[in-house]
Amino acid sequence: MHKKSKIWAALKTCFIIVLASAAWLPLSKATAQTYYLGVLAPQGETAAQNRWQPWLDELNDQLSNDTVILVPLALENWQQQIEAQQFALVLGPQVQFIKMNTIRWRWLATLQTDTAQLNSNAQNARDKRFSNQGFDAEGFNGQKSQNQLSTTVILANEFNKLNEHTPLKQPSAMEEVASALWVAADSDIYRLQDLEQRHIAAVDTDAFGGYLLGAHLLQQNGITPNHYQTQFVGYPIERTLHALASGKVDAAITPLCLMEEMARRGQINDKQYRLIHPVATVSSCHSSTKIYPNWTLAATEQAPDALVRQINQNLFGKSQAEQRWLPAESSSDAERILYEMNRHPAQKQLSAHMIDWIKAHRLWVAVIILVILISTVNYAWMSWLAWRRQKKIVLQNRLIRDYDQQLHQSERFAVIGEMSGAIAHEINQPLATIQNYAQGLLIRSQQAQSSKNTVETASPDNAATENALQQIVYETERVAAVVTNIRRWAGRSQANETRVDIAATYQQCILLLGEQAAGINFWLASDYQHLTLPNLLLDQLLINSMTNAAQQGATHIMLRCQAGEYNNKQWLVLHLSDDAGGFDQTQLNGRHLPESLPSQYATQSTKTDGLGLGLMICQRLCKSQGGMVQLNNIDTEHEMEKVYQVASNEPRRFKRTLNGKIQLLQTNANYHLSNTVGAQISFYLPLSLANNNDKL
Repeated sequence: MHKKSKIWAALKTCFIIVLASAAWLPLSKATAQTYYLGVLAPQGETAAQNRWQPWLDELNDQLSNDTVILVPLALENWQQQIEAQQFALVLGPQVQFIKMNTIRWRWLATLQTDTAQLNSNAQNARDKRFSNQGFDAEGFNGQKSQNQLSTTVILANEFNKLNEHTPLKQPSAMEEVASALWVAADSDIYRLQDLEQRHIAAVDTDAFGGYLLGAHLLQQNGITPNHYQTQFVGYPIERTLHALASGKVDAAITPLCLMEEMARRGQINDKQYRLIHPVATVSSCHSSTKIYPNWTLAATEQAPDALVRQINQNLFGKSQAEQRWLPAESSSDAERILYEMNRHPAQKQLSAHMIDWIKAHRLWVAVIILVILISTVNYAWMSWLAWRRQKKIVLQNRLIRDYDQQLHQSERFAVIGEMSGAIAHEINQPLATIQNYAQGLLIRSQQAQSSKNTVETASPDNAATENALQQIVYETERVAAVVTNIRRWAGRSQANETRVDIAATYQQCILLLGEQAAGINFWLASDYQHLTLPNLLLDQLLINSMTNAAQQGATHIMLRCQAGEYNNKQWLVLHLSDDAGGFDQTQLNGRHLPESLPSQYATQSTKTDGLGLGLMICQRLCKSQGGMVQLNNIDTEHEMEKVYQVASNEPRRFKRTLNGKIQLLQTNANYHLSNTVGAQISFYLPLSLANNNDKL
């Protein structure tokens, strides 16, 4: 019974194990994952598949359940596809990883080339052979120091003897990283310096072995990229030697072993080409630079720890594909070259640093840009306004200058007229005396001749005398006619009559005052809007009077225009008053008086030592229209009340602004008169000059 129970328990355990195995098999298959290996393919996808697929198949056989799939990548889109985070493993020259973000990557191994392995075996065999022949280390070193060339030849012969029966693996352009500079065998280029101003073919600007190492070699020898022209032919890398073979370029920078590989495949005849700047390396291929770290295998963030652990367990063993892997090598030498070529990603240009700084301070940069933009727009707007205002001011100044010139010209004409009339009057008196004497002598001569009773003929002397006297009388009559014409010209107006706007003329005179009008309030109260006067007559009357008041320090100038009575006759009166203190009584009682005015009025200037020329001109202008001028001292407050009493309209108050414009002010605002006594100049003009229909 006990034995049967043991058998039953054993059968039960076996059944459970079978069921567990049956359940675990699908589960393990379900947990199997597929990962992708990105491999750089400088010679194309086919060459990359042939080169790495055997090693990858062996690796997949050693993995438990996971599968790694090979994906060849071209250099032009290598970095973009790797950074897309689709690959768990990447394989390529270590220098190509420098520009990528590899902070969380795990560096697994660096490929050891077959040529390096064979050279290592040869070194071991050579050391053993030398020891059998009785060479010790010190003796060999001494011999090497004595004759280095012969030692190199001996080592080469020994290496060939050691490998006479060992088949060497043919070199590949994807096994080692270095550059070779090739030219045609019949080329005149023998040194690196001969490459100046020549055309050189290269793979790509980012290709380390296909361009950067060769360019760095030239730069070390004083030949910068500006001294030669580079023609980048792109991938596959065989295009470099094809360009050299076709004669399109003078030289070619190729990856290590490319010439030997293409010659082995019959694509090119290596005897027709020559290497520039050969250096000795551990490789069996010709090289112009030293060899840099080989292809490196790395695991990205997408690779799980279990996969990395399995790959590490099977990576350093001898595989069927005979791949040799060593611990990952340092990329310091390659990075140094990138630094010297100014191609290292850590060497940002000034513009890149500025962009990073802008991104870090984008808020403040946005505020500064906004302020600059607003300031620029405001500056442009203000510049446009200033330009437009400048044009207006220039135009206004030109009009004022022309207007002022017309006034000065009119004043000169008036002065000339006065002087001409005075001169004609002075000339007319002696001329009339000469004429009277000549006529008297002629009459007396004629009477003397007629009183003689004799019938004698007049003597020739008497006839000549009478003829001379007759000529004098004739010439004096001619001069008298000329003087009369001068007096007639001096007494007439200089322009045709026009319809004049009182307010516009008043404002124009304010502008003509210029800086003298600063700080002065100008008042206007008129019953009439227009007057019919000769051109510029009203302007001359106002500007002379206003200039006189401004020079005396007036702060208020008032113009009151209304009809008034004087000497039982109706006049159109223009009263121009100020608050500058009034006329000097000694000048009011002076000697220069107009004939039609009382003795208390004068036409002298209100300025001390003034000649009164402006008032004389105003007097003559009024006289030409049949009017007169009256001067008086007034009570300024009483005059201001009269200004407010004119007509039914409120008086207007003007002020000249700094930009040369007339500003209309409120009349009910507070104002202060500087003096209670002021000067008033009243212009009496015929009332017919104003139209009653135009009365306000």
